[in-house]
Amino acid sequence: MRGMEERDRGWRQSFKRRRDRTAAIGRLLHRRYSRLFWAVHSTWALISGGIVLVLAHNRYGFLPWVVLFLTLTWASTLFFSRFAAPGGSDRLRFARGFVSYLTRVMYQETLFFLLPFYFYSTTFPSWNSPYVVFLAALAALSCFDVYFGRLLRTNRWFALAFFAFVTYSALQFFLPLVLHVPIHNGAYIAAGVSFFASLPLAYSGPDLRQSRRKALIFAALVGIIVVLKVGRALIPPVPLRLVAISFSTGIDPATLQLENEFPEGGAVPASRLREGHLIVRATIFSPGRLPVRIQIRLARDGTLLRNSRTLDLVAHSRGFRVWDSLRIGPGGLLPGTYRAEVWTGEGQLVGRGQIRVVPDQRPAVRPKN
Repeated sequence: MRGMEERDRGWRQSFKRRRDRTAAIGRLLHRRYSRLFWAVHSTWALISGGIVLVLAHNRYGFLPWVVLFLTLTWASTLFFSRFAAPGGSDRLRFARGFVSYLTRVMYQETLFFLLPFYFYSTTFPSWNSPYVVFLAALAALSCFDVYFGRLLRTNRWFALAFFAFVTYSALQFFLPLVLHVPIHNGAYIAAGVSFFASLPLAYSGPDLRQSRRKALIFAALVGIIVVLKVGRALIPPVPLRLVAISFSTGIDPATLQLENEFPEGGAVPASRLREGHLIVRATIFSPGRLPVRIQIRLARDGTLLRNSRTLDLVAHSRGFRVWDSLRIGPGGLLPGTYRAEVWTGEGQLVGRGQIRVVPDQRPAVRPKN
């Protein structure tokens, strides 16, 4: 019996020595090659983000997974920031580091997944262009593992703002499709969910029960609602997307087929627009059933000529078309750039197109001999 105990003790000591030796080698390799590893990993993260960017094209079915990833990110962050004591055992530190790594990966894949959808819904240049540029900047930042991970660990307000912005961007895209509500209502719901989900990450329970803290939270919520109301034009109208905008002099109201169509962006002689109407038809894509309010605005050289009435309709997965017309006076249309812009009824730019009306070229007069 004593011999068996000695052999068992010797085996445990040998295992401990091997484990300590392996750990020492691991620490040595980490000190020597950690920078190289994370540099290679950051490069791979950027490449994998590009792959997600390509694969996300029209893959609306993956959107629920994005929301699930964000939910897991929120839950893990809340657990390790509130319930897991700092320091702790090696296993706990390893678990915290592993969860931090998964959090960065989920942020990165989420941002690269959202980018193409926001890009398609953005009009360049316009007031909503900075939103998608900022989204792309955050996606690129998430690929720099060391710097990004340090920011998430050491700067609580950065981590909080990052989580809130990414969550809002995903939910304002996801909720209108799931709840079948107008885009602006989905934006308010997404902002509310993101805001209240961020509170447990920022404050503990006793902090949230303080009267002063409650007043600040209420003021912040009111401020967010005001920003969403006033700054609606800064947000791309996801998931709507302008597919095409066409100009013509005639249209069949029953089939919406155009007659005498002009190439968008091209030059049209003024003689072709002497009478009748200038017709504008917009084709808009929607991935599912969605209540929308649409308006077309027509302008010449920046001067507004006509606002169409706001149409209330229900978009479906095949998209929809809307049209409006500008009456041509007795003298025809004046030369200039005629721009048509499609807006939601709540003030979000869906897209634009234009044609140039140019004076007729007069035949050159040959000089007499």
